[in-house]
Amino acid sequence: MNAIDGTFTDALQHHWKAIFHLGLRMFGNPTEAEEAAQQTFFLAYQHWDQFEGRSELQTWLFRIAINVCRKQLQERNRLQGYEFDAERLAESREFDSGSDDRQVCVRVAFESLDAKDRLILTLFCIDQLRHVEIARILDVPEGTVWSRLHHAKKRLGRKITLLQKGESK
Repeated sequence: MNAIDGTFTDALQHHWKAIFHLGLRMFGNPTEAEEAAQQTFFLAYQHWDQFEGRSELQTWLFRIAINVCRKQLQERNRLQGYEFDAERLAESREFDSGSDDRQVCVRVAFESLDAKDRLILTLFCIDQLRHVEIARILDVPEGTVWSRLHHAKKRLGRKITLLQKGESK
């Protein structure tokens, strides 16, 4: 379905969950994810008549969402004045004894990645988009997607290793 064939309401109902989950992975906070999704669909509604159908509607919406998330992250970083590292995040989390430590470790490591790495991993691993779709969304060559994904996975692996070593102390 594209904007030409469907209505805005159809797009909202069909794509809300994916856009919300993208925001959730980028921010780690449902309130900020909700705000990003609302802003994304507000902008999409404002520019609905400009969508020409040259790309998939999902690609267009993801581009808007990514721009919204980037803007919010820039504003957050400007206000905070620093970025979290894996050690600070690990120290700030209370590990629930009933939860799976490996899952918690991966979540903490993922959240400590920079926005660019979280984005590429979210699109590929969580949203299960193909490299070519991610390339269209990010407006980069497909080879760049492969490279960014490779490096993001390596950085995630290093952070997981650091966190696991820290837990075993």
